[in-house]
Amino acid sequence: MRKVRQVDVSYSNDRYMSVFLGVCKTESLLEEYMDKDYDFLDDDYIGFELGIDFGINTYDEDFMVRVVNDTSSNVIDEVFKDAIVFDLSVLKEQYPDGLDQPYNAVVVIGRMKYEGDVKEVHNERFGYFRFLGIFEE
Repeated sequence: MRKVRQVDVSYSNDRYMSVFLGVCKTESLLEEYMDKDYDFLDDDYIGFELGIDFGINTYDEDFMVRVVNDTSSNVIDEVFKDAIVFDLSVLKEQYPDGLDQPYNAVVVIGRMKYEGDVKEVHNERFGYFRFLGIFEE
């Protein structure tokens, strides 16, 4: 894991969840992308790869859902079929014609209101990830 110092901001907020979409080759790669390194966290480094990419220090693992689907799609119901943890009707209103491109990975981090500047990342190892938005819990 890259050593990146923690940022001086907290996105912790019990009323919201932050949603990221991606194109990731395997479930094990997404798992590795989200796995926390507590030694890094204890030394004031960002403790997981998605956090390094988006400038997020940490997250509560009890309120995180990650899924890699077998196929990619731009249809909201298909992309979120195994990750429905919030009302998708709000998302469908925002994207009435479907998502901008096909995705196969979803990361929903509860108790987080991500308001960082990074909106998308092309990570050579883990894939492409895009911040989709903030939704109320």
